[in-house]
Amino acid sequence: MELTLAGIDNRADFERAEVELPSFDVADMQTKGKEDPRWIHLGPGNIFRAFPARVAHDMIADGEHWPITAVVPMNPEELDKQLGANDLMTLTVTLNPDGTRDLKVIAGISEGLAWARSADYNRLVEVVKHPKVSMISMTITEKGYGIHDSQGQLSEQVLGDIDSDPRQFHANTMANIAGLLVHRYDAGGEPINVMSFDNFSHNGDKLKDSVLQVMRGWVNGGKLDAAVLEWVADKEKVAFPVTVIDKITPRPNVAVGEELKVLGFTDMEVDYLGRMPVAGFVNTEPTEYLIIEDVLVGDVPDFKNYGVNVTSREVADDFENMKVTTCLNPLHTALATAGVVLGFPTIDSEMRDPALRAFVEQLGRNEGLPVVVDPGIVNPEDFLNEVLDVRFPNRYLPDDPARIAMDTSQKVGIRFGETIKKYIAQDRDLTELKAIPLAIAIWMRYLLAVDDEGKPFDPSPDPLLEELQGRLAGVTLGQPVDASAVLRPILSNPAIFGVNLYDTPLAQRIEHLFTELVAGPGAVRNTVNKEMMA
Repeated sequence: MELTLAGIDNRADFERAEVELPSFDVADMQTKGKEDPRWIHLGPGNIFRAFPARVAHDMIADGEHWPITAVVPMNPEELDKQLGANDLMTLTVTLNPDGTRDLKVIAGISEGLAWARSADYNRLVEVVKHPKVSMISMTITEKGYGIHDSQGQLSEQVLGDIDSDPRQFHANTMANIAGLLVHRYDAGGEPINVMSFDNFSHNGDKLKDSVLQVMRGWVNGGKLDAAVLEWVADKEKVAFPVTVIDKITPRPNVAVGEELKVLGFTDMEVDYLGRMPVAGFVNTEPTEYLIIEDVLVGDVPDFKNYGVNVTSREVADDFENMKVTTCLNPLHTALATAGVVLGFPTIDSEMRDPALRAFVEQLGRNEGLPVVVDPGIVNPEDFLNEVLDVRFPNRYLPDDPARIAMDTSQKVGIRFGETIKKYIAQDRDLTELKAIPLAIAIWMRYLLAVDDEGKPFDPSPDPLLEELQGRLAGVTLGQPVDASAVLRPILSNPAIFGVNLYDTPLAQRIEHLFTELVAGPGAVRNTVNKEMMA
């Protein structure tokens, strides 16, 4: 079997393998989608292919015309290998906690573009000008929204884009989004929704702020009419809703690819783009949430019929705070860096370690839940219980800690900093926090790129990796360290943590823990055991 337009014509083979096929003519949908585009998505990675693309697929199956134009913002080879080879379709492999699996071909994409290719960028400009296009969504990770350097100043890249023609291709992603909106305005300015589906606090606000800052630079430099800026700032014309998405989608697992080969697939092998594995399938979990703030403009789908909650800002904020700052993402980040340093291959294997299990229990249950507001969509304690008892321990969904450790510098301010700020605002005792300072100290230890046995490893990509490792350059495992001298420039930076940790008692606690963690081989294991199993 091959996952191609020609391959799915052999329906009997797919049915024997218990693969759910599209109920509509995929080729016809793709033709019509190119002629009449409706929805643009930037960053068609795993979570998009398993969830938003599935939403579009189900809408199309119901006769609703919402095909997606998928745009790869980085390496064009990602488009060719991960989507193009399968005629823009994806096989979702839902790995259930009981060991069963569900296979479904997702065909929600009508066109694939890589905006680094000039012809594709020009085509994207045509698409964004189409009056019936009413949504631009994106999954580009936290760093994709960045326009500042680590000191809070506009980056050199962004300054270069601001000094250029707004209507040309730009190096910075936010500048490119701003430029596409300029083209939209030029074409008549029909209402449009610009939505981040990435997991960080107030994502829509951050997206809007970054776009408007770039546009103000163009206006102030005389390169753009102020009317364009006013149009983008008008919430009746361009909406930037806050959203929250939740669905664990690890990198494609080689073992899953082998199982698909046994089923009869000939094109589901895992390939690589550098260190990043890519495949025609996405392995994922059954649990999923997508929350969108109810401020959408123009003609949009009836999302609520497809597993999407369109709700108030208050509910969206409360769900986001529950998931992103207390009950899931902080636990993931804590397990990620600890797992790499301790040599765990998967998140589920960490959950079978008593000390690490206690670590995330403390982080979520004892430190997070006390400052959580119930969003009403799901009870926070029930959500946390599912994370700790079902989702993270799912041994059938192997997730690499190194994947989650990517871009940690862009996450800690939200995943740990927000809880710290709530404790300060509510006049709570910060010395009650035990897991958060340990998680931050372990991240500092992780940056040494030496595991707990003293063996070197390659840290996951992070935009601040070089800078942060430079701060720690004088630290050697097993040698005395002046923790205050090496950590103060990092821990005092509110651009990283959301607060200056030296304005709290946490900085000294982190210094003490870091000193223990670098004492020598085995120190990380000893410290985690001592702190969490006492």
